[in-house]
Amino acid sequence: MDTKKLHRLFYNKYDTSVWLNENLEEAQKDEIKWYYCGAQKDFKKDFVQQTIDEYFNENELYLIITSGNSSLVSTGKIPEEISKFINKKQIGIMNKSLDKIMFFQETVFKKGVIKEYPKSRPKPADVPLKVEFHANMYEHSTQRISDALDAPFEKLEEKLNKDYQGCMEYLWIDVELISHYSALPFRFQKRVNIASGVGGKDYYYNVGNYSILPDFEKLKTLSEELAVEYILTLIYNSTEILIKKKKRLDNFNAEKFRLDFKNACLELGYSIKTE
Repeated sequence: MDTKKLHRLFYNKYDTSVWLNENLEEAQKDEIKWYYCGAQKDFKKDFVQQTIDEYFNENELYLIITSGNSSLVSTGKIPEEISKFINKKQIGIMNKSLDKIMFFQETVFKKGVIKEYPKSRPKPADVPLKVEFHANMYEHSTQRISDALDAPFEKLEEKLNKDYQGCMEYLWIDVELISHYSALPFRFQKRVNIASGVGGKDYYYNVGNYSILPDFEKLKTLSEELAVEYILTLIYNSTEILIKKKKRLDNFNAEKFRLDFKNACLELGYSIKTE
């Protein structure tokens, strides 16, 4: 394989890799096992060779150093090649079946497994909708409202965690609390890439997402409690879009979702004023 293509392939696979703990189990970011290998005169060549042999158990592996220096190398020669660049370059090792990976950074390295994620998939049967409300982008004058929305948003997310049929697994509704921002229209994405503490990325499937923009002059006149009620009313009215997109969402039960949202708000003590 061309060295530039191999280098690019490695880092594409790096982005979908999950890193392991000392028991070779998938790890959260703070649980990843880093192995010390040293550098220059202190480079632990025998330890690196043993680790590579035990982890990959293959005669040849891809060794990735730079875009101009990446190739298929005999496993027994890899530690010697690494010793020339350790603590100077980031170095990667990947097997030919593209399912295992090692990554050297400064004087340490980690082990991982490469995962493949389809570009799309159908919603699994009987999976409840995961609803998330966000108001975490704010300016100084609207921080109080962002803080006040935390508790009702969390409770609403719990109450709306139900199966509303259709193809949507996630619904993310953002409240823009920065006055110069614009509201984003509804879009449905078959796959969304999100940075993750496990490996490089998480993939969310069948995601609906949009945002709303409140009247900032009106917000200035409202107490925190009335501002929350106003925002919840805006969200409820905005969910009319889910009825319009019902066919696109494979008959998502938008009417039931809206009714549940309204009733949940009432249970929390907030009156929804419908348009």
